[in-house]
Amino acid sequence: MQKFSFVQWFRNISIAKKLYFAVGIMAVLIAMELLTLWFAVTTLSSVRAFVGGEGLWSKSQKDAVYHLRKYGRMKKEEDYLKFQEFMKVPLGDRKTLMELTKPVPNIDTARQGFIEGRNHPHDVDGMIKLFTRFYFVSYISKAIEIWKEADAAISPLITISEQMHTEFHSSAPSQEKLNEMLQQVDEINDRLTVLEDNFSYTLGEGSRWLEDLVLKLLFAVALTVEITGLLLTFSVSRGIQKGLDEILRVSKLVAKGDFSAKAKVYSGDEIGVLANAFNQMATELGESISERREGETKFKDLLESAPDAMVIVNREGTIQLVNRQTEKLFQFTKQEMIGGKVEMLIPERFLQSHAGHRTHFFSDPKVRAMGTGLELFGKRKSGEEFPVEISLSPIETEEGIWVSAAIRDITDKKRIEEALKEYARKLELSNTSLEQFAYVASHDLQEPLRTITNFTKLLEEKEQHTADETSKKYMNYVVNAAERMKRLIRDLLLFSRLGKKHIVELINFKDLLHEITTDMEALITESGARIAIGKMPVLPASKTEMKLLFQNLINNAIKYRKPDVAPEVEINAMKQANGSWQFSVADNGIGIEPEFHEKIFVIFQRLHNENEYSGTGIGLATCKKIVELNGGKIWVESKNGEGSTFYFTLPANRHGYEMPMMGETQTENK
Repeated sequence: MQKFSFVQWFRNISIAKKLYFAVGIMAVLIAMELLTLWFAVTTLSSVRAFVGGEGLWSKSQKDAVYHLRKYGRMKKEEDYLKFQEFMKVPLGDRKTLMELTKPVPNIDTARQGFIEGRNHPHDVDGMIKLFTRFYFVSYISKAIEIWKEADAAISPLITISEQMHTEFHSSAPSQEKLNEMLQQVDEINDRLTVLEDNFSYTLGEGSRWLEDLVLKLLFAVALTVEITGLLLTFSVSRGIQKGLDEILRVSKLVAKGDFSAKAKVYSGDEIGVLANAFNQMATELGESISERREGETKFKDLLESAPDAMVIVNREGTIQLVNRQTEKLFQFTKQEMIGGKVEMLIPERFLQSHAGHRTHFFSDPKVRAMGTGLELFGKRKSGEEFPVEISLSPIETEEGIWVSAAIRDITDKKRIEEALKEYARKLELSNTSLEQFAYVASHDLQEPLRTITNFTKLLEEKEQHTADETSKKYMNYVVNAAERMKRLIRDLLLFSRLGKKHIVELINFKDLLHEITTDMEALITESGARIAIGKMPVLPASKTEMKLLFQNLINNAIKYRKPDVAPEVEINAMKQANGSWQFSVADNGIGIEPEFHEKIFVIFQRLHNENEYSGTGIGLATCKKIVELNGGKIWVESKNGEGSTFYFTLPANRHGYEMPMMGETQTENK
């Protein structure tokens, strides 16, 4: 276990804590000084009180002896009473002396005794503390012994006074006895005088000793406060100055380019943290300069290896740097281009038409790109102009922000674009012709189908009584096949014409779904279906296409239901994180195997034969085309026997506006 070092601890704490510590130590020492002063004042005050108490004791004793003598001569009762009154002072002090010499004294009794001895109540507690706390001090101990001796010596005065009082009141008072008593009083008085002088002298000596001791203590504490303050101040200031000098020394070396120099860390305080930070900064600065030099070399290598012509110009449009590809593309040498104006590479009329780019860029250094894919014309040394694509980006340099231009010859690209435009024009003409053909073909195909259907029905009516069952069955097959063919042609025509009249408007999908369920009321009622509609948005889309989309999805949900189970369809919409809306149409039908989830959206793909579920195989392909025409996508999540949920998305702001979510409603038809 590492041994604790106060010096190391003090060195590592923060400067603020060092100052707090120094101030705290000074405060403690000053408090000790004040406490010593208070102790001296209170103790000397107690000694003074004892001296005063001795004076009261001596005066009362002398007055008592005087009146006792006078009583012995004059025989006046009032002198006897005055003797008793003056004796109350020594008797009160006796009560205190007897109580304080007990193993467990009663302080209240001792206090009462001093007060009866005419001591001031404010001095009593200090006198008791001096007696009890400093009994071991020789001066106090000696004074107490003298007090005890004097108290023992004064006791006979009371006995003598009582004998004298008895003798005066006897039938035949003896003057001889009275004289003997007065002689005893004088002897006692002389003895007490000596004791009183010794008591006063002893307390005086003790007072002078205590005063000298207190002065020495106060001087020692004051000296300690001054020395401690100086040491702490010197230690803190020296530590700060030493650390700052070291940082200043290393900073001069770093300024000269010596990034390997490191400031010595003397402590863990703010100066030490500053030294560590300075060392880290110097290291990172050295690495940064080294990396910058390497970066400049790599930049030049990268510039030369770029497949495009790279031209770097300053704020005035003066060419500063070019690569080999620039020489090859514009047929100028580097020496001819560097220092020249950018107009020698890009015709001035094109620069003027794009002046806003350059002006805006140079006026605002925060801009991080001037333009990408600007298509202009370049000019070779021969004067030949050719199409180019220019990408501009800023470069921060010591001289300000420069512009890097990547220039690419797009002559072949323009040629291909023109060819693609011509191809698109021809394709549009072809699509128009195909649409016209599909319309005419579907119209012309439906006419013979109607003829077949009508004549077959007429034949069926004519022969209904004579035709056998086989003939009737065949005629029924012909009619059903013709009807299916008509539906197929009609759906195919509708599919081919989707998007031709793509009129976008704001659609309240809540109202649209209400309109659709109203139109399908007969089918919903017949099947006992329940249609639940959640909250719907208002979005821009083609109303005709959206209506056809929901009709197909709801119709499929009802058609592909489980036997003896009423269809339940739930339609919801939810806004996505990217701002688009995701719709869902969920049912409790027969479900779809996962391997067919993609196949069902392909035209003419059917999972069931006509006898099981009727249809042309175009409905979901139509839904897919509608969703994609409106900028979304469609998919299904389903398992066989567990129902299906068709999802599709629509962008909210594809046409520049968006409306809020509408309230939730529910439609039930049974």
